[in-house]
Formats: sequence, structure tokens, C-alpha cells
Amino acid sequence: MADAPPADAKRDIAAEAVIERYGELSGDKDAFEVSLTTPLPICLWANRLRIDADDLANRLKSEGFMPDPVAWNEGAFRLPATDRPGRNWLYKAGLCHIQEEAALLPVMLLEPQPGERILDLCAAPGNKTAQIAIALDNQGTVIANDSHAGRLAPLHAAIARLGLVNITTTAMDGIEFPLDIGPFDRVLADVPCSGEGTIRKGPRMHQPVPDNFRDWLRGTQRSLLRRAINLCRPGGRIVYSTCTFSPEENEAIIDAILSESSDIRLLPAAEEIPGASPGITEWQGKRFSKDLTKTLRVWPHKSGTGGFFAAIIEKIGGSESSPTPITEMDPAAQAVLDGFIEHFGLPQNTFDGLRTIRAGRRLKLTSDHHDIPDLSERQATGLTLTNDTAKVPKLSTEVAMAYGGLATRNVVDVDDDTRAAFMTQQTLTLSANQTANCSDKGYVIVRSEGIPLGVGMLRRDGIEAMLESQFPKNWA
Repeated sequence: MADAPPADAKRDIAAEAVIERYGELSGDKDAFEVSLTTPLPICLWANRLRIDADDLANRLKSEGFMPDPVAWNEGAFRLPATDRPGRNWLYKAGLCHIQEEAALLPVMLLEPQPGERILDLCAAPGNKTAQIAIALDNQGTVIANDSHAGRLAPLHAAIARLGLVNITTTAMDGIEFPLDIGPFDRVLADVPCSGEGTIRKGPRMHQPVPDNFRDWLRGTQRSLLRRAINLCRPGGRIVYSTCTFSPEENEAIIDAILSESSDIRLLPAAEEIPGASPGITEWQGKRFSKDLTKTLRVWPHKSGTGGFFAAIIEKIGGSESSPTPITEMDPAAQAVLDGFIEHFGLPQNTFDGLRTIRAGRRLKLTSDHHDIPDLSERQATGLTLTNDTAKVPKLSTEVAMAYGGLATRNVVDVDDDTRAAFMTQQTLTLSANQTANCSDKGYVIVRSEGIPLGVGMLRRDGIEAMLESQFPKNWA
């Protein structure tokens, strides 16, 4: 028998409704109840484009954290719920990213492979998109779509901080995502849902789910999954996922879609996921296909995470079409790249495999192999390189963080104390040693412990050298 919930646990009406509705389905109502009143651990993962998991773990320990490796997801770590890694400089420097542990599952099941074209149909807030982009080794094509442009802001921030050059964002109703932009090798349909599995994120943040709202969600979820299947190539893979316990939004959706089409089949997960249970085949008198046991349910009391559901669908039939990408190039930007290479002493091959495109007054960097969709709803592509209308082009913080580790000239190294000052936009006084390889004045790349933090402006007043932080205000 599980321990009773703490007497002072903050319970809310939504949690009570979830416990009442799914307690028996969970297999252990008492343990399920306890799990929903226990604070959710923090999970973060290493940005392997910049750091390996062991190095990140050691750096986290040196900062006072106690990372606990996630057994089923290499490079991910649990931290206590009271920790605040998002305030730490390692996070701000793009070495890691924070994401709820159960939410790591859909991309693991999607199994992205380098060189593929992948669509994240309902991308916001974009954590799974970032996972996919890194799994593709920052090459290939990731299209991240969401129905509301404003909801993509966290993804745009993550793209800049993590240094991702293979993502284009679009804002449109996923149900109407154009078929001629496909086919995609893989499609993630992490659809809008009732969100019951996220209750552990905080008390009193949720409301009980009305039946009419759940009915509306079901229609949207079915339509999104149909579109995802139609956008996938024959032989490709679709992952359908939600963060809810509701069978109406999970197994019932998959069962309905299976009954509509002979061009798809369910696949089991290739690896066992600790704390996950097979999908159910019956709910409130309704029976589903026995194949639904190939789907996965993640229960908080079994996994120590939030709640999640995921299904792997293989496309085994249908016709194939050709994508219609934009092939934007800006040859004049090569002079700007050459200027940065010369000024910072970067290797000549630093930007190999990348191309520049123009977005208004900005030059953007994107992967050579990235297919940019010809859509008016396109929001952004790649990393900002510079505003090339400036008299003296300034290397952006995001590109300095991504490639500044290779610089050999006009680099300033800072220690712990001055690092914090730089990242809060303060002006620093530098020693002669710190400016030994710098020009008399101009832009410099700022690093700490070999990790690029961004760009500063070096000025000199007689023998005194001053560094004006150019760290973005909204990042500080």
C-alpha cells in the first residue's frame, strides 16, 4: 500500500477529478494519488552539438547541482524540483535544455535520422523540435509548425541559444498544412490535448476537463493525425502523442484512424521504457483493437515523471509527391563571412556546410541541406548571422555562441565573477593579459572556461581597456 498523501499537500479540484476518473485504470490508485501531489523533478539534456553528457554532468556538479542520469535517455538528467538550472550560465550559454522527462519519449520513438525531412506538426513550445534538430546533427530539414505564431516564441529563443541551423518555423492550422510541402520521412503529431498529465507541474494550475471540450479536442486530434499520415511518405513514420491520461484522446483516436485506413500499422517501441505500460483495449464499455497494446502509457507513479501517451505508426501505402523548397542563396554574404573569419581568426572551413539567406536587414545562416518551404506562413529559418546594413557588421550572439569556440583572435576570457557581470550587461575593466590577442578596439568574442558567451565591444581609454557587454537584454 502506498503512503498517504502529505497532510499539507496542495490539492486542487482538477487533481481530484483526475484521481477519481483514472485511479482504477492506473493500476494503483493510492500510488497514483501520491504521485500527483509530489513536485515534478526537473529534467534537462545536454546539447551534444556543444558538449557531451559526461562533461555537462561534471560542470553541473561544479555549479552545485546533483544530476541523476535518466536511464532510458542518454544525455538527460534529473534534478530536484527545487533546483533552478534555467538561471545558471551553463543553460544561458546553450549547453543544455530543460524539458519534462516524459516529454522526451515522442522524439525517441520517432527515431530521427541524419539527412531526413521531418515535420513537427504542432510544435509549440518547441522542445521536441529542438530534440529532432539535434538528432539530425543540425543538418537536413525540420519544419516546425504551430497554429499560433506567438506560441513559437520559445522555440525561436531555443533555436538561437542552442545554435540550430536546420529549422524553419511556420504558423498555420496543422489540419490544413499543405500536402505539396511533403512528403516527410517522419512526422510528429504531438497534438493539443486536455493536459491532465501535466498536473504535477504545479497545484491549482488546471481545471477539470468539461466533456464538451474533450469532444472538441477529439475531432481536432483525429484531423491532425489524418493530416500527419497524409504528409508522411510511404515507409515513413508518424508518432502521435499527448500529455493526457484520457483514453478518448489516446487509444480511441488511434483505434478510429486504424479503422479508416489500410495504409498504416502500429509498431511497438524498439526499447523498453521504464515506468511505461501498454495501451489499453477497453474503456467504459468500448473495445479497441488488440494492436493498441503496442502503444505506450507513462504513469507518474510508475515513472516518477508526468503523464504521457505515444503511438508509433508506420505508413505502408499511399502515393509519393515531390517537395517544393525555396533554394535561396545570397552570394554577396560571403564577404561578410570572410570578414568574420579574418577578424576572429576562425578556421577557413568554419561555415562549410552552411549557406546564407536574407531576411529583411538580416543575414541568416542555415544548413546547405535545409529545404525551406515556399509558404507565406513561414516565420523564420536558421540563425541570425548579422545585420548586414550596419557600417561595421556585428556577429550575432547566437552565432558567436555556436562557433566562437574556434576563434583565435579578438577573444576575451572572463572568470566566474566577470562572467556574471558580462551576462547582466555590465561594462568590465580588462587586464592586459585578457586583451593580449585583441585589436585596439572593436568587437570581441567573450568566453569563459573555453565556452563562448557572446560578443562585447572593446574600447580603450589610454592604457585602460573596457569591455561593453553586448549580451542580449532578454537573455540576461
